[in-house]
Amino acid sequence: MPRDSRESATVGWLPSSMAPAVAARLVELGESRSFPAGTVVIREGGPCDSLGLITRGRIALRMQVPGGADRTLITADEGDLYGWSALLSDATATASGVAVVDTQALVFERGRLLDAMAADCALASAIQAWVLAAVARRLQATRLQLLDLYRSGLEP
Repeated sequence: MPRDSRESATVGWLPSSMAPAVAARLVELGESRSFPAGTVVIREGGPCDSLGLITRGRIALRMQVPGGADRTLITADEGDLYGWSALLSDATATASGVAVVDTQALVFERGRLLDAMAADCALASAIQAWVLAAVARRLQATRLQLLDLYRSGLEP
């Protein structure tokens, strides 16, 4: 895909509050990748070596359940992030991510992203705000799921 069309397609998934120059720099740091349905893009407990922005498709975020099969906690759709553990010091994945359908993502390699953030405070601030907003949305979705789960009056 030509860079100009990749950039214009991807910038639409970034927050509108992100400065255009910062958004362009972020897109420049990413690599467009395709994941066929069924591909494990990140594995729980393994190294989280990249942060991804889904531009097309869906990724199920799953956790291992003792004595049972993996359970899907939430499904990340177009515009959602996965692999934010890449920004943490231990960079260990807390869930597995599996492409539910053929999926396209802009993937940011951990080392390259962290180096860029260390060198550019505006970029670091924008990425941290973007990821924190994504974490907050995911936390709210999880809370709503728990409300549904315990609506019947069962206590954990």
